[in-house]
Amino acid sequence: MISSRYRVLILSRFRGNSILFGSVLLGLGFILFSAVTNCMAVEEMPDKGGHASVIMEENELYQNNLAGIRVRGSIPVTLKTCRIYSNGRAGIVIDRHSQVTVKGCEVFQNGRAGLNVTEAALATIENNRIYENKRAGVLIWRSEGKESRVLEVKIDNNRIHTNDRAGIRAMPQPDGNVDLAIVGNDIFENKKAGVRVENNTKLTAKGNRIHDNGRAGIVSYLSVVPPELDIYQNTLSFNRGPGINVLNGIAGSIGIRNNWIYNNERSGILCGFYNTPDIGLLDVGIINNTIVSNGSADQGAGIRNDSKGEVFIMNNIIAYNYVTGIRTRGCKLYSYNLLFANGDVGNCCDDVYTAPYWIERRQYGGCPERGEGDLIGDPLFVDPDNYDFRLQTGSPAIDAGEDIHVCNDTSFPPSKGTNRNDMGATGGPYAARWR
Repeated sequence: MISSRYRVLILSRFRGNSILFGSVLLGLGFILFSAVTNCMAVEEMPDKGGHASVIMEENELYQNNLAGIRVRGSIPVTLKTCRIYSNGRAGIVIDRHSQVTVKGCEVFQNGRAGLNVTEAALATIENNRIYENKRAGVLIWRSEGKESRVLEVKIDNNRIHTNDRAGIRAMPQPDGNVDLAIVGNDIFENKKAGVRVENNTKLTAKGNRIHDNGRAGIVSYLSVVPPELDIYQNTLSFNRGPGINVLNGIAGSIGIRNNWIYNNERSGILCGFYNTPDIGLLDVGIINNTIVSNGSADQGAGIRNDSKGEVFIMNNIIAYNYVTGIRTRGCKLYSYNLLFANGDVGNCCDDVYTAPYWIERRQYGGCPERGEGDLIGDPLFVDPDNYDFRLQTGSPAIDAGEDIHVCNDTSFPPSKGTNRNDMGATGGPYAARWR
């Protein structure tokens, strides 16, 4: 069956179409309807009229063999308030040099991915609901040996959930540069990771709610070229693995900062995995995070580093985690953190500068002593039973972080006290507000 209906508006605007087993090829000055490729295709053609852009609004694209719509060429294309579902491979393919905005759409139950971003120039994905797709909600690919320009993908304020694998997955070849910004999304109940990146991906993940995913909240996977990571001001909770798992990666200009990480089934932040990757592929800073109540069985550290890489841990609050607070190879590279009640150790201590030896060892995974500036004591959260981990006035974490200018508090509230760094997510120059 081939059925389709169109209302073609001025300036290449398409509104209110229902497309089943059909295809459309949109050029710069003409429209060609075809039933050959079993998808809708938007492709740059020789200029016949000079339209500056294509807008497709309130369309329904479904049950096509390959993709609901495929976009190629440099002409800007906007897809608005469309329903794109039950297509054989992908709901939307964003391909060859294209510049595409997908806004306010519902993309679901497609065979490979909701959105498959390949050799494009720019993809902006905002205010959509992307769910129940077979491989990923958003799958990003960049081939090896293509032009050197960077593929830019901006994913803002979407609901991305219940996809069979990752919510968002960036998997370029080692020579394929991807600049991926994930901001303000709700990413949840995906079968594997909420976000998975690998190879030459520059990841900025800011202000997202990433929760209840199957294996981890955010994974930086083993790669030939380590991803560059700026992960900050996110809430990562109730994932059935670590909140953040860095198998390899290097810090960007910010690193892993000011995240609320709680109630994940394994560690809050896990770096490496049983001595892999090697030292050259892991170099991150974990700074000013609040990491609470993570773990089960024997994998319950607040922060755990099993790699030989450089993992610098500073100005964090790490409390109530199942097995231990900080566990690192070599018992090094941690300072100015506050630890409390990790490893099922009860309330301790009245003096944050002293603690029984056995309690210190439990907080640090068996290491013999605390790091410089570390405290052991109650952080005085506002309402931990209801996951409100802001600090009460009088918390020992206020003005207790590393006393250097680059760590200073700059926003009052959520920071308290003086400009000196507060420990935890509400301290430092990237202080995170509680939602």
